[in-house]
Amino acid sequence: MHCAPTAFSDGLIYLEKACGMKGLVSGTDHQSQIELINTLAEEFQTDPSIGGTNPDRVMTGLQSYVKDKGFGFSRLEVMTWRALSAANKKFKTGTKPDLAWMRSAARSKDTIMVFNFGWYQSGEDGYLRKGGHWVIVVGAASDSSEFFVHNPILPADQQARKTSVTLSRLDEDFLVVKDDDEANMIGYYQGEGPGLPHGAKVEAAILDAVIVFSLKK
Repeated sequence: MHCAPTAFSDGLIYLEKACGMKGLVSGTDHQSQIELINTLAEEFQTDPSIGGTNPDRVMTGLQSYVKDKGFGFSRLEVMTWRALSAANKKFKTGTKPDLAWMRSAARSKDTIMVFNFGWYQSGEDGYLRKGGHWVIVVGAASDSSEFFVHNPILPADQQARKTSVTLSRLDEDFLVVKDDDEANMIGYYQGEGPGLPHGAKVEAAILDAVIVFSLKK
């Protein structure tokens, strides 16, 4: 349930180590990352009892953390269908994640991109969202819809080997039921690959949200 703060902690540590943003994190060793994950979980209001962390709380908490460390954003964008507060709607650049936008972000050295996949199961009237998962993107293939990720759900020794996630556009109706409403996820992307394992009950992993950011001192 702490996949969101873990994924974003990877990104912040990367910016400290690879992009020279000193002071962004308190340390880059294992114990320091655990402390960072706990700090981000507080900022994100991560709550295991309600399924982890939604994109809106991530956006709010990330801004708070970055400001407290004396940094600002040179870029902060989100694409999602999920609800955002009024303060975060200004960062929304679209509802359906765009492949060209994601590929460009993945190739930018100073840019962090994190995927939020929803776990979907079929029901009587359509698919139901049964939780989700956050993974940080660490690269993209040169000429395909394949991305490389570090997945917090995997043991550390597998994260460097099981990285591949391929996005396939949903070109047929994919009806999702929530309460009394129904939405069609056609045009969104489904993720599959060794970098995104899931249980047999999950029939589809749909890319519900993507957050992209870069920082400045």
